[in-house]
Amino acid sequence: MERYGDIGVNIVERDDAVVVMVEGEVDLFTAERFRTSLARAGASRAPAIVLDLDRVSFMDSAGMHVLLQFSISEQSRGRLSVTRGSPQVRRLLEITGVGRYLSFVA
Repeated sequence: MERYGDIGVNIVERDDAVVVMVEGEVDLFTAERFRTSLARAGASRAPAIVLDLDRVSFMDSAGMHVLLQFSISEQSRGRLSVTRGSPQVRRLLEITGVGRYLSFVA
């Protein structure tokens, strides 16, 4: 896992999917690294992208903005799935209503 300050990102490319595992804090200071990692996954030709947010301990509006932008950019391709995330992420998705725009996977 590559660490950048308070965020760790591991991108695993498989034949059937790209899995982006995020760990730590996704905030104003790490949002650009989050965006760059998602863009790398989005450039893949894999038929599916799975975003694993289960180990994200904190996400603020900057991280949520990056997530929503990426979700919108991938919407027409229909290949993005997101894990339910940590309790903090689940609460943020619920409060902001962003969860209704995402496709979730176990």
